Amino acid sequence: MIDRKAARAAAAAAKKEAPVAEDRALAALRRARVGRPALVRTPAGEPAFWLAPFVSGDLACGLAHVDLDGRVARIGAFGAGPADRQSWVPLSFFEEAPAGPLAEIRAAYPGLDLSEPVLSYDASPARWAWRVEATGRRGVEAVAFIGPGGWYEVRPGQAAGELEG
Repeated sequence: MIDRKAARAAAAAAKKEAPVAEDRALAALRRARVGRPALVRTPAGEPAFWLAPFVSGDLACGLAHVDLDGRVARIGAFGAGPADRQSWVPLSFFEEAPAGPLAEIRAAYPGLDLSEPVLSYDASPARWAWRVEATGRRGVEAVAFIGPGGWYEVRPGQAAGELEG
C-alpha cells in the first residue's frame, strides 16, 4: 500500500496528463495544488483508496481517486466548469466530518451512541462519504453518510458491504 506522500505525487503527475492537461473544463485542476490525500476505508474498515483533493484557496475544485498501488483510477472536477466555485468543496471536508451534519445526525438519533466518523463509501467507491453508525441496545440501528452536499441514512444491513446475496 502506498503512503500519503506517494498518493499526492501520483495525483500531481496525473494533472500533467490527458484529459486534465488538455480539457478546458478541467483548467481549475491544472492551476490547483494537490492537497493532503485522505485515506478512504471499506465499510469493514480496511484501507480502500486515497482521495487527493485539488486545492484552490481553502476549497477543493476536484480530486483524484488513487488506488492503493499508486494508480490514479479517476479524476473529477466539482461543478459545471472551472468558474463554478459555489460547487467546490471546503478543504476541511477531507480532514474531518462536518460539524453541522454531525449535529443533525445526533438530533435525529437521541439516546443512541454515534461512532466516530470514518471516511468510507456507500454501495460504490464513487459514493465516498463520512460513515457514522448510530448504535443502541439492539446494535447498529442506523448508518448515516455525510457527503459534501449533506447527509442521508440507510437501514442497517443495506449499507455497502452489508448487502445480502
